[in-house]
Amino acid sequence: MNNVLVGSIDGEAIDGDSPPFAYYETIAGGAGAARGWPGGDALQVHMTNTLNTPVEALEHAYPFRVEAYAVRGGSGGAGLFPGGDGVVRRYVFERPARVTLLTERRRLAPWGLAGGGPGEVGVNTLVRADGQRVALPAKHTFDVGPGDRLEVQTPGGGGWGNA
Repeated sequence: MNNVLVGSIDGEAIDGDSPPFAYYETIAGGAGAARGWPGGDALQVHMTNTLNTPVEALEHAYPFRVEAYAVRGGSGGAGLFPGGDGVVRRYVFERPARVTLLTERRRLAPWGLAGGGPGEVGVNTLVRADGQRVALPAKHTFDVGPGDRLEVQTPGGGGWGNA
C-alpha cells in the first residue's frame, strides 16, 4: 500500500481566503506475477473501493498539482512471467501543508516466486524549493512549503519462474 495524506497545518486556514483542507490518496503499485500470467502495471493491489482521481480535479480543489504521473518502467521483477511495474507520482505544493506518508516495501523488495526476481523497492523523495533533496522513510510526517516537490515511486511486483 502507498498512501499520501496532505492537509493544512494544524487545521488552520492556509491564507486569508482559503479554508483548511485534507486529502487522502492511495497510489497504485506493481502486482506480482503468478504461474501463467505476468503481474499488472500500476494497480491497486489488495485495495478496493478506491478512485484514481484525475489530476485536473486535484489541481482544481487543492493547493498542489501533480507534475508527473507515469508507469515506473523496469520496476517489476524479472521472470518467465515478469512482475508488474509501479508508478511515479510527483506533487508540487503551492502553499504550506503537512504531508504524511504511509508506504510499504521501501526496505524489503516484493519477492519473486519459483525463481522469479524481486520487484524494485519503493522510493520517497522530497525536493525542497531550494533544490535540497531529502530521502524519506516509509512512514513519515513532514511540512512542505511553496515550490517543494514530493516524488513517490511505488514498488514493482515480484516475477514468477526463471526467465
